[in-house]
Amino acid sequence: MSEKRIIEITAGRKEICISIDEKAEGNNEKDVRCTVRAELPFGLKQLAEFSDLAVAGGIITIPRFVEETDLLTACFAVSTDGGTVVPGFSYVTKMEGIARNNEAYPVFDNPKTLSECGDDYVNLGISQTVININILAIMAVETAKPVIPFELNGRTFLFLKSATDELDGFFGRMKKLGITVTAILLNAPKLFDSTGEEALLSKCVHPDYDAEYPHAFISAFSAKTIEGQIYYQAFVEFLASRYSAGDDGLSSLRGMIVSNEVDSQYIWGNAGRKTPEAYIEEYTEVLRLTMQSARKYYANMRVYISLDHMFNRTFDATEPLCFYKGRQVLELLNQYATESGNFDWSVAYHSYPEDLRYPDFYNDRTAEFNFSTPRITFKNIEMLPAYLSQDRFLYRGKKRRIILSEQGFNSREDDLSERQGAAAYCLAYEKVRKLPDIDMMMHHAYADNFAEFGLHLGIRKRNPDGSIGEARPIYYVMKDMGTERERSRVNDARDFIGAELFDSILSPVILMGDDPLADNMQFQDNADGDEQ
Repeated sequence: MSEKRIIEITAGRKEICISIDEKAEGNNEKDVRCTVRAELPFGLKQLAEFSDLAVAGGIITIPRFVEETDLLTACFAVSTDGGTVVPGFSYVTKMEGIARNNEAYPVFDNPKTLSECGDDYVNLGISQTVININILAIMAVETAKPVIPFELNGRTFLFLKSATDELDGFFGRMKKLGITVTAILLNAPKLFDSTGEEALLSKCVHPDYDAEYPHAFISAFSAKTIEGQIYYQAFVEFLASRYSAGDDGLSSLRGMIVSNEVDSQYIWGNAGRKTPEAYIEEYTEVLRLTMQSARKYYANMRVYISLDHMFNRTFDATEPLCFYKGRQVLELLNQYATESGNFDWSVAYHSYPEDLRYPDFYNDRTAEFNFSTPRITFKNIEMLPAYLSQDRFLYRGKKRRIILSEQGFNSREDDLSERQGAAAYCLAYEKVRKLPDIDMMMHHAYADNFAEFGLHLGIRKRNPDGSIGEARPIYYVMKDMGTERERSRVNDARDFIGAELFDSILSPVILMGDDPLADNMQFQDNADGDEQ
């Protein structure tokens, strides 16, 4: 039995089947008895143990439910009656006949995406949108406010009715408009309408969150505390059950992005100072928990890791325990997922220009057309699907899906930069349309945000009183893309940028490998003083 290996764990409506590699079975299968132990990830709590189990046809079968506890998201360990641990996968790798909603993931006519933009959803031909949802703004532990109870694994969790009503209104409007929603799941103690409830913070905020760091805007989700896991799972399942599988006109949620820019975790998903290995090991299990929990309700829910545009460099090279290289993060995620049971994760990338202040990404110096590129911006966006198309990243033979879930073209409040932004959007749109692995091109801001670090990323200005202002040139380019006026806009952008440069970036020659000179250039990492 020591040579056996777990090669698949399949969850059905009532049972979980653990498949053992038949080639290693030998002739003594009928004499082998096994024990299966089910635990919370990272061994935080034993959920169930099943003893004296037969291996029948290379499969061990256990019940999916133990009293009120669903073992779908458990970590499994199999051992023989002699105590030998069977290596291989430890999490459910396949779900069959479980989901309430089995609709296919939508196919879009164009990648145009904006957050809340009122009537401009229709005016601009938008078919996708995103929304931030903060666990600390919608859940409660102790409150006198009206709540909606949600039952999970024998426990009752409370969701604030006022916050839920707002989400109901949003998802209902999107459903009527035929717009697909991707939710960005956040754990923000101070921002994004956090209630600041201490009892909730103590359960959800990562225990190593550095609250003293002034730029720790968002906490990581905690997979290494029991309450952190359980509350997060309730958060995901509440959203998925209500907005992806219902029949009440609210079912428009089709994707979930877990946290924000985790390669720059100390700002956007803070779990304290950690090696990239330690951080991504925990994040991998949060991502897996999201997928397993959400796909109980919608079989094709997309679940995304969030990354900024750093690829072979970091936001701050002097802080290696706080900021990581995007390439390293992808490799670690793939490694940990593959070792314990690969799953269908996707990538939400932020392909801003190398310097967010300047919209002319086509002049980026640190976006190269090889795997050694310091950054991946719109200039070399081809490198991301190229990198993920390598065999080791494939999931059951298919390439990972990609969305460009945050980027924008800053206006410096002058005519040149606004013309640059309009031309940049046009070129970026044309590049994305040629890349079938990319489903979304999200423009970060509908209107300027006064708190956005001095940037003006809106396709509309913001009036001093906070109301929506006039449209910028980029607005009209966005409106025309995907229509009969697109060709005219492309010609205008090509003339503005320059035909030779435009054409070379639209259809670049890429190297499916590293720059052979890259190892000799590492001393330049983060030495040019440019900004993220």
